[in-house]
Amino acid sequence: MRVTQGMLSNQVLYDIENNYQQLSQLQNEASTGNKINQPSDDPIGVQFVMQYDSETAYYQQYQQNASQANSALNYAQSAMSEAQTVVSQARDLAVEASSGTETPTDLKALGTEVGQLYNQLVTVGNTQYNNQYIFNGQSVDTAPYSDADAASTTTASGNVVYDLGDGVSLPVNTSGNDFFGQAVTTNPPTDSDQSDNAFYLLSQLQTALNNGDSQQAGDLLNGFDSRLDKMSDAQADVGARSDRAQMMENRMSDLSQNVTTLLANTQGADMAQVLTQLSSAMAVQQASLEVGAQALVPTLVDFLKS
Repeated sequence: MRVTQGMLSNQVLYDIENNYQQLSQLQNEASTGNKINQPSDDPIGVQFVMQYDSETAYYQQYQQNASQANSALNYAQSAMSEAQTVVSQARDLAVEASSGTETPTDLKALGTEVGQLYNQLVTVGNTQYNNQYIFNGQSVDTAPYSDADAASTTTASGNVVYDLGDGVSLPVNTSGNDFFGQAVTTNPPTDSDQSDNAFYLLSQLQTALNNGDSQQAGDLLNGFDSRLDKMSDAQADVGARSDRAQMMENRMSDLSQNVTTLLANTQGADMAQVLTQLSSAMAVQQASLEVGAQALVPTLVDFLKS
C-alpha cells in the first residue's frame, strides 16, 4: 500500500487528538476527584450514582428530623423539671405551714411566696420551643394557660409528630392536662382526676395560707404527692421518647454513611492511579507532538534540498 504525506499527516493528527481526549479526561478526573463526571463516562455507573445520591438525601433528612425531635424532647424535659421543682417547693411550704408553729403573719408570708410559685408555674405551662407552645397539643400558636383560670384550662388535643424513618413517627409534645392535671370543672373538684391539678393545689394553698388555715394546707399534701408522681411518670415517658429519637438519629447517620461510602466507591477516582496515568499521558502527548512536528514539517522543497 502506498503511504502518502496526507495519510501520514492524518494519522499523526488523529493520534494527537486521541491523546488530547484521554489527557482531558484524566485532567478532569484529577481536578474533580471523580471518575464519573458525565453520563457518557459510565452509563451504568451513573444510574447507581443517582440512586446513592437519592438515598443519601433520604437518610440525611430523617437524621435531621430525629435530631430536631430529640432537641424538642430535651427542651420539654427541662421545662418539666422546672415545673416539678416549683410544685415541690410549694409542697415544702405546705408542710411548713401545717406544722402548727407558724403565726398568721408567717402564714401570709408563705402565701405570698406560693403566689409567686403559682405565677411561675403558669409561665412554665406556657413554655415555647421554636415559638411553639409545647403543652397545648396541636394548637402550638396559642398559649394554653393564664393566671386567672389555669386550673380550669382544657389544653388542646393532638400531637406534634416527627417522621424518623419509614413507618416510624414520634410525638414530641405532652398534653398539659396530663402533666399539670385535668381541668377542674367544680370547686371543690368532685372528680378525683381533677383534685391533684397542680394549679388548683397552689391556688388552694395560697388561699389557705392567706386565711391562716394550717389544717387546710396540710390536707393538700396528698394531692401534691399524687401530682408529683404523675409529673415524674410523664417526664419518664418524654425521656424514653428522647432516647428513641437519639437511636433513630444514630441509625440514620450510619445508613447515610454506608451509602456515602458506596457512592464514593462508585463515583470516586483512584487518585494515585489517575495521577500516574495523567503523568504518562502527558509524556505520550509530548512525544506525539515532537514526532508529529518532525513528520509534518518537511515539504517537497525540503526533500529536494536534501
